[in-house]
Amino acid sequence: MTVHEGLTECPVIIGTAGHVDHGKSALIEALTGKNPDRLEVERRRGMTVELGFGELALPSGRLVGLVDVPGHAHYLRAMVQGATGIDVAILVISAIEGVMPQTREHVHVLELLGVRHMVVALTMADLADAEMIELSELDVADFLSGTVFSDAPVIPVSSLTGQGIDRLLAELDGAIDRFLAERSVGPVRPGLAARLPIDRVFSIKGTGTVVTGTLWDAPVAAGDELMALPAGVSCRVRGIQVHGDTPRALPGQRTALNLTGDGVADLPRGTMLCAAGAATQTLRFMARLSYLGREGGKPVVLESGARVHIMAGTAEVIGRIMLLEGEAPLAVGETRTVQIRLEGSLPVRSGDRFIVLSYSPVMLIGGGEVLLSRCRRSRELTDGERALLDALVRHDRAGAVTCWLETQRLPACVEDVSSALDLSDVEAREVLDALVRAGSVVALSGQKSDAVAFVTPALVDTVLEELASTLREMHAAAPKQTGFTPGEVANVAWPGASETLSSLLFAEGCRRGVCALEGSEIFDPHSAAAAARLVGEASDLIVSLLDEEGLDAPVLPDVGKRLSLDRDIMTRALRELSLNRRIVKIERDVALSAAAEAHARELVAAAIQAAGGAAPTSALREALGVSRKRAIQILEHLDAVRFTVLDKEAGGLRSLR
Repeated sequence: MTVHEGLTECPVIIGTAGHVDHGKSALIEALTGKNPDRLEVERRRGMTVELGFGELALPSGRLVGLVDVPGHAHYLRAMVQGATGIDVAILVISAIEGVMPQTREHVHVLELLGVRHMVVALTMADLADAEMIELSELDVADFLSGTVFSDAPVIPVSSLTGQGIDRLLAELDGAIDRFLAERSVGPVRPGLAARLPIDRVFSIKGTGTVVTGTLWDAPVAAGDELMALPAGVSCRVRGIQVHGDTPRALPGQRTALNLTGDGVADLPRGTMLCAAGAATQTLRFMARLSYLGREGGKPVVLESGARVHIMAGTAEVIGRIMLLEGEAPLAVGETRTVQIRLEGSLPVRSGDRFIVLSYSPVMLIGGGEVLLSRCRRSRELTDGERALLDALVRHDRAGAVTCWLETQRLPACVEDVSSALDLSDVEAREVLDALVRAGSVVALSGQKSDAVAFVTPALVDTVLEELASTLREMHAAAPKQTGFTPGEVANVAWPGASETLSSLLFAEGCRRGVCALEGSEIFDPHSAAAAARLVGEASDLIVSLLDEEGLDAPVLPDVGKRLSLDRDIMTRALRELSLNRRIVKIERDVALSAAAEAHARELVAAAIQAAGGAAPTSALREALGVSRKRAIQILEHLDAVRFTVLDKEAGGLRSLR
């Protein structure tokens, strides 16, 4: 909260509601000293047709935002747009006329939008006698008895004489106290991105385009980059007003933003401003719908596929109410989970409230709460999807995350969870960490990155069994192959899995003994053991042949052919033999057994000693007893390993050992 001319700015919106000509605008003028009717046609006709906005100073020293909405039935849409963002309502009812059709309609709208705090202003009290006022109070109490506003105080007031105005202001302070107390103990939602549904767009000379609305979810500061949906227009906040200029607006405040950017002047009412990078919209969503029927009309059921107007925030889109497969039509007064399919995109988030108007004539017929902002088109839900929706209906965030993970084919990262359930990354991580501590969810981590994926215990068993099965099948198809690349295995076991996720699953598989990783190869430990035995057997055969052939050993390709060894097995065997010094490579394709190479050293050393310490190459070739080519290969090898060195003065090779 910030101080403004001796008052404390409070992020609370008070809004009026009520039937036309019951004195809403006059009451606001009595409360604030200002007429909310800003249009000439409104002042001429004495009727609010557009939204009026202002501020209200309360006895507590609070300064709050004030919204005046039209009461005429023809302006229902404007009323809904104005009611969006209201925290505390003033229900205006004439003491002369009592509860009227728009009174009932406006109360329904407020309930459907989640408003829970109200003060009733019984206007025109100066024109009614005590008996009439008492009858009106009883009428109001009876009307509100079946609503969440049954305990709302009823204050007789006169905008003309000032009767009851001070008491009304005091009761508003009390309602705000209750609202703030309720909000303080509610679930904290850290990390959400700011949203502002636009209800007015206008231009000021020397300033540019200004939009207004009630800020949702997170603060907005001057300089912030925003995205306007559904148009997809990028813009920047040049300046902010909340009861005056301010560098920052808080959620719950009536806010005016001065915007810059191409296309901002053409933004219509109903546009949603979202923090850049966090803007999403949908053509289908799952919702909890309360069906009211048509006020005053004969009860008519709502059939699946009914075409309606969907109002969310300040936006309006045509859509269809799709009942779930096998369900009967929706009866008046019934609340049920439905799928809503839109004809245009709508920026909504799980938890948002919406209003449903009949297609024609346009009348209030219901409303509800968004459960999932994105869903598949089918009306036939799996058991897992129904469990997820039930958790969302209960506002059980942990249960919803668990149910969603159970519907997945693969583990998910934090961003996957937050995107699917309209949580912030901070919220998603907090819930997931709590579920891991409780043992309901398993966190998969790797050794070479900070990446983490989350999965239910049942699903991790399933995906690792898919890995084990894949490796068994791949080893069976290629029994002589010792392993496979991670990409090869992942593409078969988990099609579509990212490289990061695959690496986490391989790491978990290694920890659980499902697979093994050696170098760049993934393999079944049991199949690999068999392959290792093949390599061991091949190694023994190679050494045996090289020992047998001595210094005249055939070149390595011929060794493989003579022993009928698989190329891969041959390669691995040669690598292990070289590492273990059981063979010595003297050229790329020529190797001697360790025993044969040692024998060659003995022959050369003896020949040099017999020659007096230095022997010509010809004498050494003769001592080796092999072909000239092989003798040169052996002598060059011995020279390379510094066993011999050329002594020019002595005219031959001498030994360094």
